[in-house]
Amino acid sequence: MKKVFTTILAAIIGISILADIPNGYYTNAIGKHDEALMTALEGIIYDHSLLSYNYMWTAFDSTDVGNDGYYIDMYSNCKYDNQSDHVGGASFVGEGINREHSFPKSWFGGEIMPMFTDLTMLIPTDAFVNQRRSNNPYGVCAGGITYTNEDMGVTMKGKLGTSTYNGYTSTVFEPDDEYKGDFARIYFYMVTCYKSDVGTWPGCDQLDYATNNYKAFSTWSMQMLLEWHRADPVSQKEISRNEAVYKQQGNRNPFVDHPELAEYIWGTKQNTNWTGETPPDDELDKRVPVMYNVDTTAVTSSAFRADWSPAGDVSSYSLSVNRIAAPGEDITTLLMTENFSNVAAVSDGNIDISSSLDNYSDNPGWTGYKVYLAANQSLKIGTSTAVGYLVSPELELGNTITVVFNAKNWIGAAGSDNSSVIVSCGNVSKTITLSDTPTDYTVVLIGCTEKNVKLSMTAIKKRFYVYNVSIYNGDLTAEAPRRAIVEEGDSTWRAVSGITDTCYTVQALAGGIYEYFVKAVYIDGSESVWSNIEHVTIVAGDVAGEDEILIGDVNGDDEVNISDVTTLIDYLLGRESDGIEREAADVNHDGKINISDITALIDLLLGH
Repeated sequence: MKKVFTTILAAIIGISILADIPNGYYTNAIGKHDEALMTALEGIIYDHSLLSYNYMWTAFDSTDVGNDGYYIDMYSNCKYDNQSDHVGGASFVGEGINREHSFPKSWFGGEIMPMFTDLTMLIPTDAFVNQRRSNNPYGVCAGGITYTNEDMGVTMKGKLGTSTYNGYTSTVFEPDDEYKGDFARIYFYMVTCYKSDVGTWPGCDQLDYATNNYKAFSTWSMQMLLEWHRADPVSQKEISRNEAVYKQQGNRNPFVDHPELAEYIWGTKQNTNWTGETPPDDELDKRVPVMYNVDTTAVTSSAFRADWSPAGDVSSYSLSVNRIAAPGEDITTLLMTENFSNVAAVSDGNIDISSSLDNYSDNPGWTGYKVYLAANQSLKIGTSTAVGYLVSPELELGNTITVVFNAKNWIGAAGSDNSSVIVSCGNVSKTITLSDTPTDYTVVLIGCTEKNVKLSMTAIKKRFYVYNVSIYNGDLTAEAPRRAIVEEGDSTWRAVSGITDTCYTVQALAGGIYEYFVKAVYIDGSESVWSNIEHVTIVAGDVAGEDEILIGDVNGDDEVNISDVTTLIDYLLGRESDGIEREAADVNHDGKINISDITALIDLLLGH
């Protein structure tokens, strides 16, 4: 991703200046938010000129040609132009060029107009890379394959591999960092321009209209695309392309003209009316930090450095690091899955079956109060006068558990909507607000002392349907942030707060795969959402113990005392010829060794 984040503010402010947006083009969207805003944008951009598929080659000459006279190929570094071979198939990178549906046509049903020839999402790309990408979702893969052609000196941009992004584990195509934001805004455009049609499309794993309705994207994809959008701001290339598309097709991409719109529909500005104006400086100075890819040169057998983008008016950052399961390793343990498969009702019943739940469940031992049979193999919990609940069988629950359940709001009478579910285990609980359609919810509870999980109404009339429940030992998601206190944790997880720099070196870790993410604490005390998740592999034979780094032991004598201060001063002054223990000398964990480490070491010795 573009790492010069000091340009973000200027980029956002400059959009309206550099882009030739027709006067009043977005007037009908002003004052709206969420779905109403998206519907208004659809009304503005849906009607446009239908271009032919053959015309794309002509169109690309004005939309996608760089300063060197060649197409800007976002999939490779090949030099193609209109005279290059237009091939149907290719055996290697550099053999020829395709018209790529960056939003695959199979997702909306094939050669269906107007989507099929929408110039906003059609781009010229290397044919071989295009075929490798196929109709796989865009995503993130820690490994992956990048194809090259050494004979021609050309290579693919991006990589193809198994997703490592939290929430998805199938094959994905990860675009080059330089263009991730471009593709995110193309995808925002597609589900907005065709908002009324998305629910009828065949769909794909990148989309989940059934669960998220007008927001269209699957939950993991929505979060990832927002991260890309924030980290890779609108470029001059995108602005120029948007203008060229407008001249030929007659509509614009709102998320290039006004990048902040994405936050009003999917992000941090939901439930807020869009003013149509550039956000004020104080809002631009509350950016969500973006975690950079791990710097492999800063990874050792027990440590790594996390790096992220600045987030504006920040007082500090909080970092969370968690060891996760490697392939073939299971850190979380599935204790029970319940689908209530013996429920065969075709409509809601009126007999309380709380005392006979074993007749309807897959696992014996369920108990409850005011539980009724409901259609589609579900149970309805509660009444208009009683708070109902459902309690799992006794399980060997650990301190940290994950409850995954599918449920929906019950709407049957005035005052019965806006239901919530309290998920609890002993004294710990979380309350989840339900949607009107069956939706999967994931709850992580830390501090369980009981052997049962309880799903309960919050009040009378607040009834709900529950379709299935799965219970795990461990944190299944790693998105439930642990309480952040400076250097809380052990050799497999850390929670660090009070970080004032945009990097932090995490030390004394056991071997394994870790995921880590950060959030900003702003000067006014508010906090950002958590950043994107990055991964790092620590290769170590044993859990950190005997070889654990002793922070401050600069001279390597297994003690931290005044002689370490002297050694560090001598090193910085160039007087220390024998070298130092560099990891131990980085006392303030900023990845550097300088005078700040002397101050931190003295504070350490004084107990500050």
